[in-house]
Amino acid sequence: MKIQIFKFFIFLVLVVSVFSCAQRGRPDGGPVDTTPPKFVSSNPENYSTNYKRQQIVINFDEYIKLEDPRQQIFISPPIEPRPNIYPTGPASRYVRLEIPRDSLEDNTTYTVNFGKSIEDNNEGNKLPYFKYVFSTGDYVDSLQVEGNVFDSYNRISDENISVMLYPLDSTYSDSVVYTQIPRYISFVRDSTSLFSLDNLKPGNYKMVAISDKNNNYKFDPSQDKIGFVEDTVKIPTDKLYDILVFKQELEPKAFRPKQISKQHFEFGFQGRLEDFKIDLISETDEPFEAKYFKDEETDTLHYWYKPYLEKDSLLFAFTNQGKLDTVEIRPKQIEEDSLKISEVKSDKNKLLSDFKLKANTPITSFQKDSIRMMTKDSIPVDFELEVDTLYNHLVFKFEKEEQTSYQIDLFPGAITDFFETTNDSLNYKYATRPLSDFGNLTLTITNVDEFPIIVELVDEKGKVESSVYETESNTIDFKLIKPGFYYIRLIYDLNGNGRWDTGNFVEGIKPEPVLYDSQPVEIRANWDEINSIMLY
Repeated sequence: MKIQIFKFFIFLVLVVSVFSCAQRGRPDGGPVDTTPPKFVSSNPENYSTNYKRQQIVINFDEYIKLEDPRQQIFISPPIEPRPNIYPTGPASRYVRLEIPRDSLEDNTTYTVNFGKSIEDNNEGNKLPYFKYVFSTGDYVDSLQVEGNVFDSYNRISDENISVMLYPLDSTYSDSVVYTQIPRYISFVRDSTSLFSLDNLKPGNYKMVAISDKNNNYKFDPSQDKIGFVEDTVKIPTDKLYDILVFKQELEPKAFRPKQISKQHFEFGFQGRLEDFKIDLISETDEPFEAKYFKDEETDTLHYWYKPYLEKDSLLFAFTNQGKLDTVEIRPKQIEEDSLKISEVKSDKNKLLSDFKLKANTPITSFQKDSIRMMTKDSIPVDFELEVDTLYNHLVFKFEKEEQTSYQIDLFPGAITDFFETTNDSLNYKYATRPLSDFGNLTLTITNVDEFPIIVELVDEKGKVESSVYETESNTIDFKLIKPGFYYIRLIYDLNGNGRWDTGNFVEGIKPEPVLYDSQPVEIRANWDEINSIMLY
């Protein structure tokens, strides 16, 4: 009996032992760490005075790494040459700055802004906007200026907006935003419009905000937005500054064209197209013709010419807004293009928009008698045609009925292009939805200051659903709107040119004012909404 009990005891121990070993092989783990690293200490201490060393060590409570330190970490005023910052590779519990000898100014407060570079080694939790401050003098500058940054056109501002101060001394010019690093810099806090520039020295400054896409603390008009305070910012001050950032219109410029087919070039450009033309400069003995139209999606002009010129190179004069650029291309004998016609796709309400066709080669004429439009019930539809030469569209204008399907037939020879090529038989369908699928909004804006105005319905992503231009009434009717939630945007068209105009930093021009309603309005299907609002 005792032997049996002893054997059972041994068996039980073995089972428990095996089960325990198995459990050690399947750990449950703990909760995911979401806590960012914490600052523990530094040598010298943060906010030290009379700094004379060449090294700073900042300690944290866990292993950290620096993400993109050369772009994220900024020292104001700038130190030249730039300090070496470690760690550059493996994680560490500290950050070390090695400051070049004789690179610091006397009696100056320096702020090391770490941006979003500090994160823990395992989960990547960031310690945002940590800063280390020291002074080479007897005290730390403690002056401050605060404010807000807003987008001048969009309801929601871009992320990572930098706010900068440039001293207004004898060396200042507006070009510093393109070429020089600012004296002081801060950042708009995440999910807010707020900024604070701290540890400032008394003086007069120019305040600028930039959506610094490449993190070089300089203004690149091709990709950055910019905003500025018109008046001199005098430190100390208790004034709050609001800055509107805008995408500045690029100066007109033409780029070297590229050949797409035997007699088809593409001319890239920047800036708004206005009073533009392309002229051949190269001499030719043959009668020369050219036509061009704009690409629907890119800043490109499609240029077609005849006859083909047997030349090593062709020179063109591209004129836009009164500015002339001379560009060159070396044409090659490559395949020709043939006429292709397709429908212009649009997500707009088909009851309100036009049916359009586009061609890859320039449309020069059409024969209306060779085009037929009918309803599904074979009832002829009266229509008018016009050519949109800017985009090379053939536009069909006709009275549209709800919940109706239209058949559009183009017989051979209906469209003739630049090379005297005509189309084969083509067929298209255009169908409208019932009126009950859409809603209407009658909107009264009680605080319109002046006219003309542009009032728009924009969705959550900023896409314009409907736009109305009004010259005298503060009551606007939006018809046949797709159901959903929309924000009201009002644009003051100060120069009456029918569009929103942006600003210009060098010329000191602010963008045209834009107002939003803070709450969206709901458009419901088969419903007439009447609303009265004030915009701010």
